[in-house]
Amino acid sequence: MTPAARTLPLLTVVLTVAALELLRLAGTVESAWSALPLLAAAACAGPLVWWLGPRGALPAALGALAAARLLVQIPGARVAPLTAFAAGLALAALLLAVRRLAAGSANGPGRAARAVALAVAADVALRLPLDLLDPVWRGGAAGWAWALLLAGLLGDAARRLLRAGAGGTGPGGGVELALLGPALALYAVPLAAPAFVAARGGASVPGAGWAIAAGSVLGVLALSAPHGPLRERRLPAFAGPLVLACAVLVFVLLPPLAVPAAFASVAALPLVLRGVLALPRAATGHGALVDLALAGAGVAVGYALFVPAWQFGVLPGVLTVAAACGLGLAAHRAGRAAGATRPLGHAFAPVLAAALLLAAAPLLTALRAGPQPLPTDTAGGGYRLLTWNVHAAVDGEGELVPDAVAEVIADSGAHVAVLQEVPRGRPGSGGLDLVTYLERRFDATALWVPGADRHFGNLVLTSLPVIRSETAELPRAGGDMDRSSADVTVRLTDGEEARIVSTHLDGGTAPGPRLAQLGPLLAAVRDDPDAVLAGDLNARPGSPEMAVLTDAGLRSAQDEVGDPERDTATSPPRRVDWILGGPDVGFGDFRLIDSDASDHLPLAVTVYLD
Repeated sequence: MTPAARTLPLLTVVLTVAALELLRLAGTVESAWSALPLLAAAACAGPLVWWLGPRGALPAALGALAAARLLVQIPGARVAPLTAFAAGLALAALLLAVRRLAAGSANGPGRAARAVALAVAADVALRLPLDLLDPVWRGGAAGWAWALLLAGLLGDAARRLLRAGAGGTGPGGGVELALLGPALALYAVPLAAPAFVAARGGASVPGAGWAIAAGSVLGVLALSAPHGPLRERRLPAFAGPLVLACAVLVFVLLPPLAVPAAFASVAALPLVLRGVLALPRAATGHGALVDLALAGAGVAVGYALFVPAWQFGVLPGVLTVAAACGLGLAAHRAGRAAGATRPLGHAFAPVLAAALLLAAAPLLTALRAGPQPLPTDTAGGGYRLLTWNVHAAVDGEGELVPDAVAEVIADSGAHVAVLQEVPRGRPGSGGLDLVTYLERRFDATALWVPGADRHFGNLVLTSLPVIRSETAELPRAGGDMDRSSADVTVRLTDGEEARIVSTHLDGGTAPGPRLAQLGPLLAAVRDDPDAVLAGDLNARPGSPEMAVLTDAGLRSAQDEVGDPERDTATSPPRRVDWILGGPDVGFGDFRLIDSDASDHLPLAVTVYLD
């Protein structure tokens, strides 16, 4: 085996891990113009081969990617154009590596698919102990150590490839490689994102992550049958596509089965990807370099279609099923072109690596520091309440800031924190599950209720004993998205019971939807003089919504003991966040906390009963 042949599988793993991280970063620091550098960088695979020749193109892409990865580790450099360019460059380098690996031997497509599956397992297993927070968001020694490791591996691979001197456009350089984009999208956005799968299926994040990692390991095993009698075992060409299509349909249509469906999907995807990479070379008639550039652009487009689809709910299920069926048909076509069946490959190292990855997450999780609870001493009949719209844990600069969110909660001294716009695996929040992140940080009870979709909603967090809890959907009433509420009763130190209702109402300009949503909320708190209603009501002082609330006997903490003239949201400035109490509730020590972690300010107040 040549040095290049030994280098390419590991390089494909490293490039896939780097690409997934950078694509998540680009989805967080997004802007309307970010698609242009993403597309341009991904399409540079063809020009690089033209300018530098087949020998120098991939090493040059690796060197540029190593530099870009180091740059985006600097917080001030994580601007939308640079992050999109880095993500596109990762796609271009991955396409060049996969092209050479797939075309290098008869089993090249299987080796390439196995490398991608191993990378997905590594990505999931290593992010689970980090609360799914990518190292690119972590400062200090840990974040820079990872960035330097990736850059070092990319640089070493570039050196080895240059010394090996292998290259050439070769077969497999056609536009069919664009199908790598939908495959990566299926991996990165819905199916191999632990928080996304957990939120959709109502499961724990560790459980979903373990299932995804196990599915990836199964896919690797399917491409790595041992020597001996199993060497001649053959799978029907339609096996992978059939399993993938059925599993994706279950994932989209039956959320309670999301975890087993994700397991089956990521197990079948390597088989499908192998078939896709084995497709006969597709040509446009304009030459291999043009085809390669179009393939790079196609990879970027195929991936980018999924981010707004799952982020904003634009036919996500249709796109996912279409991508799965398209990949399945392509793989089946490749299988038929090579005969009714395809032999499985052999590799001891990938199987061993897969087994180690499966064990990595629980081992690394066991080394985590113990969580600290929220305050629990409420002697004297009062408790501290915080309400905050956390803006999906993304600040005004596009930085993912769960640490800053946790710091504000801890510094506020809140016994109960009610949060809105809490992300669970959304692409725009880098796949972060803020619910699990805060639950682990504070060793607290978390009551989660989805709003808008199953990956974005409201959270009540407390370390006090929870006596009763209830969640409810609110009427949409022509509003912009689905809305919900969480109703929690906690026991204080002296035995009193405190009830907190949290919500996030419609954000449109018309008051009608909000008035309709206030109906069930008022019915819940009207007869409870000790109840508190808190959250982002999207209603301003003097509005019809606030008139309904004050007519019902609810009183504003900010108006009674704070500064009524201060805005609670910063972009644009407006006062829309409220803490409202019943007749028997008193307020003290109201604070609007200055924080750049969101486009809303946290509101904190001490609530006294009787």
